[in-house]
Amino acid sequence: MAPSGGSKRRSQRRAGSSSPRRTLPTYRANPRQQFNILLGLADLDTGTTPVQRTALAQHIDIGAATVGDCMTFLADIGLVQAGRGQYALTERGREFAAAWRCDRAQARLLLHPLLAAHWSAAAATRLLANGPVPQEELARLLRDDLPGVPMRGHYMVEWLDIALIVERDEERLEVRLPTPDAPKSTQPPGPKAQEEHDEEQSPRRGDRDGAAGSASGGPQSVGDVALLLGMSRPEIQDLPDARYAAFLEGILATLRGVLAPTA
Repeated sequence: MAPSGGSKRRSQRRAGSSSPRRTLPTYRANPRQQFNILLGLADLDTGTTPVQRTALAQHIDIGAATVGDCMTFLADIGLVQAGRGQYALTERGREFAAAWRCDRAQARLLLHPLLAAHWSAAAATRLLANGPVPQEELARLLRDDLPGVPMRGHYMVEWLDIALIVERDEERLEVRLPTPDAPKSTQPPGPKAQEEHDEEQSPRRGDRDGAAGSASGGPQSVGDVALLLGMSRPEIQDLPDARYAAFLEGILATLRGVLAPTA
């Protein structure tokens, strides 16, 4: 029996549709918690045998349901390969996990081409083409017509920011397209090129650990924690962009005072 007119039209729409699958991050874990899941997977990944969900959940002390919910998006952007209750890192996933442990500026460059290929990058570029948009509004627009809680849209914006697809203004709570100095190459630079890149870029693009370690001739050491102007390296690294810029201005002001000629 020939298909009805309605069924035929639906089949034609499905056959002719080439739009990408519009996945969003889970609401169960923020991006940095998802990075911890990737690091745990890197700890257990042998490169030959997939890691079981329960083993990964126990290793990082997080619920198995949360681990499972994270994997659809992580697989969609090419960081993991996900099967039924078992996972493995892709080659890109291994590179990202290794970089995230020691050089987060480099890790963001590695993440850039993966998110640039995700549907959300094109959507965000279109939505921001005419100028900055409130972060809340961009999150809502990216989640439009998709299931789940609003937090999924917020986490999508955060992923795009970490991957250098967009820039967030923490003071105005706005999101804009990157400034012209944002990296355009999809290939991460080598060590020497990275050093030259960091010298040319604004503090936000540089390696904050390196800046903290070199300013004022090196940080003071109190116990096992390195301090600079009373702050540890992790605290400096986690500063919002506006506060980080102000922090560097404070370092420069201190250096000017120390180097000023005496009468």
